Amino acid sequence: LADQIDWSAPPRFLDTELQEIVRDSEGGPMRVDKLVEVRRRDGPNEVLLIHVEVQAQRDDELPFRMFRYLCRILDRFGRMPTSLVILADANPRWRPKAYEFCGPVSSLRFNYATCKFTDLDLEPWITAGNPVARVIEAHRLAQGTGRNMKARRSGKLGLVRHLLESGMGELEVREVMRLIHWLLALPEEEELGLRKDVKQMEASMQTKRRSTYERIVWEEGLEQGLERGRAQGRYDAMRECLLDQVAERFGPCSEGLRARVQSIQDESELRQLGRAILKVSTLAEFEARAGAIPQSGI
Repeated sequence: LADQIDWSAPPRFLDTELQEIVRDSEGGPMRVDKLVEVRRRDGPNEVLLIHVEVQAQRDDELPFRMFRYLCRILDRFGRMPTSLVILADANPRWRPKAYEFCGPVSSLRFNYATCKFTDLDLEPWITAGNPVARVIEAHRLAQGTGRNMKARRSGKLGLVRHLLESGMGELEVREVMRLIHWLLALPEEEELGLRKDVKQMEASMQTKRRSTYERIVWEEGLEQGLERGRAQGRYDAMRECLLDQVAERFGPCSEGLRARVQSIQDESELRQLGRAILKVSTLAEFEARAGAIPQSGI
């Protein structure tokens, strides 16, 4: 698909229009990850609508949901989207590729393209300095470490070193490191230990690129010793209230979800999750909303 796109024309992200489609849904809450308008190199249609869905855990309703998205996007924009699914779950056997319907006198089969993360050989991309490959690497580490926070801390330190030693530009390094910090959230004690490890590592490195991780942590409000002022105290209360709501609806939180919630430093995000807990039907759905890494195999 990438070869058919004219990359000299900037992609247009249709997030606002997409949210209108979600709100107008009659079948309950729906969420589409990305809808992008790009220009095609040639062919009868100059413009392509690309719908990209990221699925991080098994959901047997995914094929039907993709078909519903297709219908609603077609109805809203008057043209068919190109549908892509990124399967980011850890189960190599789960590979939903189509939605099929067969009635007494009518039938249909809707195929969409998939990319399964477990199939990817990241090494060539990492060697080439591809920033997305580093994000996928962090995602795999989060899945592989599960509740083992010491293993996650060690793996996270390795990823930080690789980024600092990479040939990527400063902006790319900062953006990838910010995503890695979010994907590999750690409990407070392990996070403080990691920061010490990073400082020691940087002191022994020859590269001039240093303190990138420290700046990112500082920007997120995790200043020296994770100092707690009045704002921090308010965030703590919001986090505990949110976790209490989760426990009241679905039972005890997993360590991964608790760590993810405790890592949130943005008040608006905490408020969004507070509203989400009132709408979701299952703990798995809330974990997906929160960006928590599932703690068990699928």
